Amino acid sequence: MASHDPTRPLHVALISRDRAFSGGTSMRDGFVAAGARCTIVPYEDWFPDLHSQRLRGSGVVSRLAGDVVRPLAEARLVATVARLRPDVVFFLKCDDLHAAVYGVLRRLLRGVPLVAYHPDDPFNVGRGPLRPGPAHRRARAQLLAADLVVSWSPEVVRRAEALGARRARYLPFAADPAVHPRVPVTDADRAALGADVTFVGNWDQERERWLTGIAAALEAEGVGLAVWGTEYWETRCKDARVRAAWRGRPLFGEEMSKAALASAINLNVLRLQNRGATNMRTFEIPCAGGFMLHERSPALSEWLPPGVACDDF
Repeated sequence: MASHDPTRPLHVALISRDRAFSGGTSMRDGFVAAGARCTIVPYEDWFPDLHSQRLRGSGVVSRLAGDVVRPLAEARLVATVARLRPDVVFFLKCDDLHAAVYGVLRRLLRGVPLVAYHPDDPFNVGRGPLRPGPAHRRARAQLLAADLVVSWSPEVVRRAEALGARRARYLPFAADPAVHPRVPVTDADRAALGADVTFVGNWDQERERWLTGIAAALEAEGVGLAVWGTEYWETRCKDARVRAAWRGRPLFGEEMSKAALASAINLNVLRLQNRGATNMRTFEIPCAGGFMLHERSPALSEWLPPGVACDDF
């Protein structure tokens, strides 16, 4: 690592989005709270977003448009970071970068460490261009190029080390109290956002499988269910009860906090890639002050013992 003058704050170039609820702004605030100076380089905001969950094929079109723009975006990224002369370059996902980008940054910023944090599973690249996973096919290039790989999953850390990562460390998810504060809840909030049982999260087949059985059992007992998330709950979910429980949109920030506080039970069903571990909601629901019923997970017990801080199923 290049020598750092201890009389001045460490300067972190954070490669991320610069949008509310993107994670990048919370990470920036965390670095600043720790005494560092942090500049967001909004690489992911430089791409056209043509994806619509209501239009089949729009994801492919959006990815093709991204491939056209990417060479210019990568050149802009390198020039911007080189001009900043940071002490650390921190990649928050951005796993679509070509390996050459990391090499150029190393030559321009000699001794400056490259750190990569992947909030998904970097090995989960899906089944080809028509069925991509949450990770880009070039995610492994980032794992091999970074001086330090940080992951929420001990299993991802193990696989990264086996792949040849220089150094990999486990760091669990967390919550940002500024984004998910404990807030007063009015009767109007309870009417608009509350339910007997609430689930906040996006659709996938595993979550639909769980919620299909849960929705049927709750209906039989006369217990209400609310599902908040993106439009895939309408366009891809096959179960009529779950579709009927969908509230038409996702929740973020204080609205999610209010929903957590206005609901008797906040259900947390993990994606397959998170099974046995945690997700952001693991920490956001308790941060907001809601009661959480969490899918059983060994990692959960490390931080929030079931029967004490939450309960599990």
